[in-house]
Amino acid sequence: MGSMSAEPKTLQVELEEVGARHWWASLLATLASQSGNTYMRFVGVVNGRPRYLSSTFPVPRMWGTVPPQEAWAPGMTASLAELRRAIENDGWQQIGRGQQPWSLTYQRH
Repeated sequence: MGSMSAEPKTLQVELEEVGARHWWASLLATLASQSGNTYMRFVGVVNGRPRYLSSTFPVPRMWGTVPPQEAWAPGMTASLAELRRAIENDGWQQIGRGQQPWSLTYQRH
C-alpha cells in the first residue's frame, strides 16, 4: 500500500473577517474602523488550517449576508487574484468552483 503522503491534499479558498479567529483582534478592528467598515480577506485552508492569506480589503459593516462584490469592496478582486497566484505557484491545481467567485477548490499531490 502507498504511504499517507500519496493522498492528494485539498485546499479550499474561504472568505473570512480579519480577526474572526481571535475575538480581541476582531474587537480592535471594529474599534479602529469608525467608518463602519470591516476588513475581510481570502484564506487558503488545508486540513482546517489557514495556509495562505490574501491582503485585506474593506467591506461596509451593513453588508450582512450579502456576498461582497468589487463595487463596494474595493480591492477584493486583487486580493483574490493575489491569493490564487500564490496557491497556483505552489503547484496546486484548481479542481472545482462554487457559486461565489472565491469558492475555489484546489488539489495537490
